Amino acid sequence: MAAVGLPLVGAVADELSGPGMGIAFAVCAVLGTALAAGLSTRRGWWWVLAASPPVVLGVTAVAELAADGAKYRGSGLATGSAKWVVNGFPVMAQAAAAALLVIAVRAAADRRRQHA
Repeated sequence: MAAVGLPLVGAVADELSGPGMGIAFAVCAVLGTALAAGLSTRRGWWWVLAASPPVVLGVTAVAELAADGAKYRGSGLATGSAKWVVNGFPVMAQAAAAALLVIAVRAAADRRRQHA
């Protein structure tokens, strides 16, 4: 829930403050992914990593379409989708990096507990 809920909150905040995704969305997407990695089981880590880019893209698409659906009619949808992928890539990479960091810290802590 954190992986989707926090980015949605950030997307709504950014859309209310002006068009497009901004810093609130980026911060919420990264925090949501990190929180999801922290709460998931060892088996769920892969899913958190794999899901972060589609979640970022999906939330961006939903927020943009809800905020200004008329702008994305016809060929505007293709142009908008390409823009969402390109502009969303840094957020996707940061979210995945945050998840990797949390997973590495949790794995190291688990190893320490096993050897202690």
